[in-house]
Amino acid sequence: MSGTWALVPLKRLDRAKHRLAPLLSAEERGRLSLAMVADVLAALAGVEDIGRILLVSSEPEAGSLLPRGDFDVFYSAQSEGMNRELEQAAAHASSRGAQRVLIVHGDLPYLTAQAMRKFLAAAPPDGMQAAACKRGTGTNILLSPLPLRIPLVFGRHSLRRFRQLADGAGQRFEVVRDPRLAADVDDPDDFERLRAPARGGPRPGRATRAFVGRRAHIKRLPQGA
Repeated sequence: MSGTWALVPLKRLDRAKHRLAPLLSAEERGRLSLAMVADVLAALAGVEDIGRILLVSSEPEAGSLLPRGDFDVFYSAQSEGMNRELEQAAAHASSRGAQRVLIVHGDLPYLTAQAMRKFLAAAPPDGMQAAACKRGTGTNILLSPLPLRIPLVFGRHSLRRFRQLADGAGQRFEVVRDPRLAADVDDPDDFERLRAPARGGPRPGRATRAFVGRRAHIKRLPQGA
């Protein structure tokens, strides 16, 4: 079994994607989150160098709400915040022999197994590697040796904070900028791109496409809104 475990966080569905409220109801935002997570899990399942995949969540029905696949659920009985829950999952992986942890956010609908293989192939031996978000300030993916050498600080300006922590720990830290890894879904403009992919550009995964197709009635924001 590969020494790399993947962790995919899933927020409670009643708190999902609040910035999409101008377009989607709370129920629809939860279903979109599940669709994107399903696509991320499917992409990771196709990567041979990943030994095990854990969905990390305090959502009570996390496992049963997703199609059955090659993943397990690491359930946090109390919502302690994403960083703390991921640290607990990383410690669990380390205690069971994992040598590296690959943390992949669940709102990356364009993610493919090929893009993940390329990301892993570029990683420095025994070093850390991150994939930047579309704005270049956040961290969509983080690869780290185990046990974790630094605390997890996902959130505002996390890429800079991860680099500073890694430098302070004497840990090599590389950044990858790849459109498929950078294209997260946070705001209405991102959702509009899901509905109308650029000609010749990447298409979202199957579950996300199905969600968008079923929600064809969703209103569009006026230009310039």
